[in-house]
Amino acid sequence: MTMKNTRGNLRTKKMHIRKSALLFILFLAATITCRAQNGTYDKYPFINEDIDSIHYTGDALKSFFVKLKELKEGKRKNVVIVHLGDSHLQADFFSGMIRQHLQRDFGNGGRGLIFPYRVAGSNEPLNYHSSSTGTWKGRRCVLPTPAYIPIGVSGFGLRTDDSSSTLKISVRSNDSLNYGFNHMLLLHDAGPHCFDWVVYTSRNLKDSVVINDSAARWSSATDTVSFIDTMQVLNMYVRQRDTSKFEESVFGMVLTNNQPGIIYNTIGANGARNADYTHSVYFIQQMAALHPDLVIVSLGTNEAYAKNYSTPDFENDMDTLYTNIKQVAPDADFLYTTPNDSYRAHRYKNPDVAEAAAAIKRTAEKHNAAYWDFYHIMGGFGSMQKWYLKHLSQRDRVHFTVGGYTIQANLFYEALHKAIKNGLDRLAP
Repeated sequence: MTMKNTRGNLRTKKMHIRKSALLFILFLAATITCRAQNGTYDKYPFINEDIDSIHYTGDALKSFFVKLKELKEGKRKNVVIVHLGDSHLQADFFSGMIRQHLQRDFGNGGRGLIFPYRVAGSNEPLNYHSSSTGTWKGRRCVLPTPAYIPIGVSGFGLRTDDSSSTLKISVRSNDSLNYGFNHMLLLHDAGPHCFDWVVYTSRNLKDSVVINDSAARWSSATDTVSFIDTMQVLNMYVRQRDTSKFEESVFGMVLTNNQPGIIYNTIGANGARNADYTHSVYFIQQMAALHPDLVIVSLGTNEAYAKNYSTPDFENDMDTLYTNIKQVAPDADFLYTTPNDSYRAHRYKNPDVAEAAAAIKRTAEKHNAAYWDFYHIMGGFGSMQKWYLKHLSQRDRVHFTVGGYTIQANLFYEALHKAIKNGLDRLAP
């Protein structure tokens, strides 16, 4: 490598660092706004705040409400939420703000599911940072290759065949929520050729535990690790026990703190559709390991974006995913959110989003689930242009800015908070 290339790479790296720092500052500012807003949207007349509510009938969310009541009364340690989606969730702006709201109201049980997206070559949330040494290869659920890397519950897979490989993840806390952890559920591959894992359990990196892999057949493994100290940094590496071991995969880690409260797990993969999770080999098996009490499904953007969108296919894919999750989490309640209005190719209004939103409402009603109709709350057909003109949408008119995701999160939580209050009131003796 020439000196010129070296300097160029250093400049690029510094630019990425500055960009990440700026985004993190914006995210912190947005979380403050998220806490401070009083629910008025006078500057945005296209937002239909009067219809901002969670729709459900009968006992659609009763199990979730009962568990929240038990949590408040000290009869239950944690309530676990899994929020499943696409690129709107992978960056964790929308879901991250909801996590903060819920944990401030009901207690902080920990950061929940994380995945080293950056090591896998993708974007990751700003409230943690992953890094590595050695050689790693990643795969996202929407991609057919590398086919030898299986996909887990995070919608990703990450594999190494380098016996010197390490992983490091640093979690970031904010002004009132400490995401330090003392417990981890590790989701990884198991098989006759898999490396062992070594996890440091103290801040001084002197104490560690070894996760031995002696599986005779390939499968997904879940192992728990308790830490001596409350950690902000996770350090782990693979260990080659003998020459028959030559690879290992990781699908995510669930970080918790042994405190009562909400554990809010976000699952997001850029470009993901319902069918991508259904076809992921370890998705359902590892979903069972999360033990969700509430599953929030925020999918449909990518199905509706496709020019060959088909409502029957979309509904069938939603039904399949619902049925598969229900098989491993029969007591979980479901809450669907409709996708936001979006444009095709940055400039063409997309009428199929309205069709997808209607299909999601039908699916929710069919399965006695709840739904939140963000499509109409945000303004309906063509409204993304109005959000763009207010600097709430990115140029692609598919994704929001941090400010846009802040408003979306506020609207969702205001609706959810009302539903929870009503649900808890009905449970009161």
